Amino acid sequence: MVNATNLLPYEPSTDPKPLRVSSAEETEYGSVNINVGGGITTSAWCNKITVRVPVGAGAEHLTTEGADIKTGASTGWTPSAPTVSGGFAVITFTPARAVQFTGQIITLTLSNIAVNRTAGQVSIAIVESSSRTNGSFTNKDAAVEVDKFPAGFVFRNFAPEKIMVENGEVAVLRWEGSDAKYTMHWGDTPAGVSLDKERVWSTPRGLTTVTGFMLRAEVTAGGVTLTHTLTTAVTVRIPDLVVRNLTVQGPATFADSVSLSNTAKDLTVAGSVRGAGSNPLRVSQPAGLKVDAALNVAGASTLGGDVTANGSVTAVGTGKVVRIADLRGPYGAPLKINSHVNVLPGNSVTITDNLTANGNIKAGGNRVLREGDTLRFVSHTNRYLQEGPDYGGEKEVAQTSRIRYANARWGAQHVSSASSFGKEPEEMQEPEDLAQDERTVTPAPEL
Repeated sequence: MVNATNLLPYEPSTDPKPLRVSSAEETEYGSVNINVGGGITTSAWCNKITVRVPVGAGAEHLTTEGADIKTGASTGWTPSAPTVSGGFAVITFTPARAVQFTGQIITLTLSNIAVNRTAGQVSIAIVESSSRTNGSFTNKDAAVEVDKFPAGFVFRNFAPEKIMVENGEVAVLRWEGSDAKYTMHWGDTPAGVSLDKERVWSTPRGLTTVTGFMLRAEVTAGGVTLTHTLTTAVTVRIPDLVVRNLTVQGPATFADSVSLSNTAKDLTVAGSVRGAGSNPLRVSQPAGLKVDAALNVAGASTLGGDVTANGSVTAVGTGKVVRIADLRGPYGAPLKINSHVNVLPGNSVTITDNLTANGNIKAGGNRVLREGDTLRFVSHTNRYLQEGPDYGGEKEVAQTSRIRYANARWGAQHVSSASSFGKEPEEMQEPEDLAQDERTVTPAPEL
């Protein structure tokens, strides 16, 4: 315990634990060890420590035999023999030279103490000669408390029935103890669970991680509450793990789902993300997979659902084919392309059904067909195809609505749009031919 004036911290411990008073039948002997300097962070120098042990038969006294106390100390410190004066056994511990305590601990030992017969709490006074610098030393007061439990008091053997349990299994703990108030502290119950006279206790739920337990025993004697604690721990086979930062140097295997509970955080993988064995990597949630950067697929891909492309879809290389007929829009409707379709050099587009264009069709930058254009068909004898009578002998008359024409005998001329494919520029055609073409060209019925 540290008070407002001392520079050095002090921490006592006893042997046995807890310290018990003597009875009429048997004298109890014990030791008090005082650790000095633990956890100090500021500069502190010391050239002497004096310990004053209360001598007498009361609850506030430690022993009636102060002169019989034996002393010891860490290397470099010399204790004096106890001198009994004014109700105290006084022992002075002196170093060979002033000691700077930052980063080190020394132990002062009082042993062969014949504990008196009255239970209670003893305050051992301490006077340190200390300074912030190696000079101008002054005396400063401190004290430590030591509990004396009733004669015959027992509190020991606190341990679990199984030092390791399965994940989710309840742990059972036992101990030996005299009548006392017992409080169990464990896991996420810092306030503790009151057990009173029980000597066995089971966790209220199964353990999922390594768990520490602290059992506190309280006895009222000499007008004060005496306290002693014991600790133990239970491990869990295949425990749950909660850490702040985790670095894994070797392979890691997850036998169940892995999730990021904080949606604002990223999962970064320096290598590959693979399915186990030959199984594919699956994204099965309704939200699907979103890729904000480039997606490179080195192998064959099968798309079992709808595909929506807000940008371009490009097939690169010979033999790489995107089949428009296999792609569907929302609700299974045919795919609609609202922008451009680029076919790279060396590739071709094959249309096995009707081609309908609401706009222009171009090739090589030139317009080839547009809505309202006229096509005329010419035979190998340079005769034009028309319906109705042939007055001039230059037309091939088609009098029936179901005529089958051989491809080898007919060719097509585009006469209404300027194009490199037309044999005769639009401005050089005769008006009557144009009129005749526009009059006679009609859609052929389907066969």
